[in-house]
Amino acid sequence: MPIEIAWTAISQGPNEIPFWPYIKSYAPWFVVIYFLKRFFSGTQNTWERDMHGRVVMVTGGTSGMGAAVVEDLAKRGAQIILLVKSLSDGWLVEYIADLRESSGNNLIYAEEVDLSSLYSIRLFATKWLDNSPARRLDMVICCAGLLQPPLKQRMLTADGIEAHWGINYVGHFHLLTLLSPSFRVQPPDRDVRIILSGCSTYVLADFDITDPEFKNRGYPSSKPWRSFGSAKLALLLFLRQFQRTLDEYKRPDGNANNVRVFMANPGFVRTATSRNFISLGSLWGLLVYLIMWPIWWLVLKSPVQGAQTILHVAMSPECAHGQGGKVYNECREVTRKSPRKEVEDEELSKKLWDITAKQIEVSERRGAAQRKMDAESQKTTEKGKTGTTPATSATSTSAKKMSTKRE
Repeated sequence: MPIEIAWTAISQGPNEIPFWPYIKSYAPWFVVIYFLKRFFSGTQNTWERDMHGRVVMVTGGTSGMGAAVVEDLAKRGAQIILLVKSLSDGWLVEYIADLRESSGNNLIYAEEVDLSSLYSIRLFATKWLDNSPARRLDMVICCAGLLQPPLKQRMLTADGIEAHWGINYVGHFHLLTLLSPSFRVQPPDRDVRIILSGCSTYVLADFDITDPEFKNRGYPSSKPWRSFGSAKLALLLFLRQFQRTLDEYKRPDGNANNVRVFMANPGFVRTATSRNFISLGSLWGLLVYLIMWPIWWLVLKSPVQGAQTILHVAMSPECAHGQGGKVYNECREVTRKSPRKEVEDEELSKKLWDITAKQIEVSERRGAAQRKMDAESQKTTEKGKTGTTPATSATSTSAKKMSTKRE
């Protein structure tokens, strides 16, 4: 059939081809849409790596781009540890069961780590480190994040920290610094990689190291990307300083540092977070989003497409050698100078590290004091309830004895 149509077009002209007027009118548009989709879809990871025997820890691995990363690594045989907000969610059990079945990999587990709670993070890290010999850990991939829709009120974490700052930056800072001993004790021949999920919105950040949570300046509810971008910029500064800290550590065996930290920018991905942002978190906005869905399908990456740069960093042999602290975009190392001068400011990154560590220390102390007060209050309440009943019972018994004696 295709040969006959081609011969007809050559011998008799294209007007003899069936539906030629429609093809002539609409074919150019389909070609344009095809190439636009190819452009916005980004590049594909071309590296292959056997992940059998390797332990990978993932935040944000149950939805969106993180789920796509987890599914790919699970199919390659990696042991996956999902760090989730709560283990009591019945959906989580079904999700892990389905993932085990679809990937043919039973080494998929979940641990409770609420990134909005410093106490939850410390509980997990303490439990992870309290093991002899040290547990194997080959990779940590940080995909979890929060982006509030415009015109929403300022949100706080369980520790009273602004949500963008607390979850996107402080939570991952706390998790990775607490797990540092686990990274450092890995054998020298082991390739350990830490991958942070970045975002181009850091360029739009309204970053002020003296007021990172917008307490004094006022939360930019109409432009939440300024707060979100500020957290992503801080994460980029943390990337460089954390790598320097790891490189400065002197291993007892005298070998060089084998832990490398990278940031992978997935681009703009079509996830629940982006849908919530575009729809302004409202039902009317969701209706508009659905009406305009063909546009979002065209210009936004799918979760699988967004996961490609992260997978590239996870598998590329070039990331197993040389210096860490690098940023990757579209499966390539970013070599051009950043438009934000803060990125290259080593003193600023050290200062931010110290400020963040102090903020975590103060917040944890305040949280510990509050938990102690709550426990004492609950203990006093329970003691009061249990103390009333025995006393009443004893009085009743005594009255009965006195009545018997009188008789």
